[in-house]
Amino acid sequence: MHIVLLQATLPAANLPFLFAAFTVAWVAFFAYAFFVSRRQQELRKEIAELRRTLEQQEPEDAS
Repeated sequence: MHIVLLQATLPAANLPFLFAAFTVAWVAFFAYAFFVSRRQQELRKEIAELRRTLEQQEPEDAS
């Protein structure tokens, strides 16, 4: 019967991997937040343009 011993590593040896995982997660979050905010600005501009178009059409419809 063979007994295989697992190599015991210190938890501190995994800190670079933990740091890398947190870094990737935060970069992904900020990239997502950036793209969402850009899309929101585009939608606000489009809504303002649609409102102007509707306001211009209302006087024509009233006459």
